[in-house]
Amino acid sequence: MSYLLTNATPLKPTVEIVTGHSRVFTGDTVRLKCNFPDTPYKSTWFYKWYNGPEQLPFFDDQLVLWDIKTKETGKYYCQGFRDTKVQDVPTFQSLPVEISVDGGWAILDAPSQGVVGYPMNMTCRVRGKRPINEVVLYRDGVEVLKQKHPHFLLDNVTLEDWGGYTCVASWNHGRTHSVISAPVSVQVLEPLTQPTLVIIEDEMTRSLSMLKLVCVLDYNVPAPAPPVLYYFYMNNDRLGTPTSENFTLIKKSRGSFKCQAKVSELGLFRWSDIIFVSYYVVFMCHGFSTRFPFFLKAIAKAFRKTNKWA
Repeated sequence: MSYLLTNATPLKPTVEIVTGHSRVFTGDTVRLKCNFPDTPYKSTWFYKWYNGPEQLPFFDDQLVLWDIKTKETGKYYCQGFRDTKVQDVPTFQSLPVEISVDGGWAILDAPSQGVVGYPMNMTCRVRGKRPINEVVLYRDGVEVLKQKHPHFLLDNVTLEDWGGYTCVASWNHGRTHSVISAPVSVQVLEPLTQPTLVIIEDEMTRSLSMLKLVCVLDYNVPAPAPPVLYYFYMNNDRLGTPTSENFTLIKKSRGSFKCQAKVSELGLFRWSDIIFVSYYVVFMCHGFSTRFPFFLKAIAKAFRKTNKWA
């Protein structure tokens, strides 16, 4: 039994913002909670909290940051430990949640990324309770929207909406008061990026006298998103049937290769550039299995300029 406990796959917790926001004013309170998936274990748990590399002196499932200061800005994450008769069994560390503490009078809550063709929401918050009568949203110093309430909606985002956003809120109290937020950088992504075709020969494919074609792209449509179908071509002839997997195996061949990614429900499709293979040894992939997608992108970028693999 002890062997099973100590060798079980570690759990991975998540950090939830229970009270507050990811961007808060100095003096606010932020409450974070360390959550775990349901487990059959009825053990005692204790927790460790971190802000970056620094371990914090808190050991409950919730971390409360009272009267928060700008110096407490950081990336917070947690880790759990299950007390067993054998030893304390640790979980993986959670992904970090970034908390940004602002000493100013206005904060613009905005996403870091938007997607072309989809809406994007932003909110201008002001310290304390102020009778706001006008709020203006700016992108790179140019007015985008002016209205009486603090909630902005950019209905159909385009690439032109990429930029740095600020908001200015005004109210009257004897005289007009106006405050401005710190800038927030927003990137705008294509829903479907142009694919990059990567051709791989490794030990497995070489033993089978085959090549592996991989169609690498970013699919940025918000969930729930319809599936992407991948099409592979050699010398302009389609290889097999469309697949939801982004790779296929073919017999070693010389010629021109390309791939297409298509999301029929959204009317999206993109083609890769053509790759010409003049002989068989294309790319050796050894020891990169744990970082496979990232490695593919780096290799593909390095070779796209020549459109050849040698």
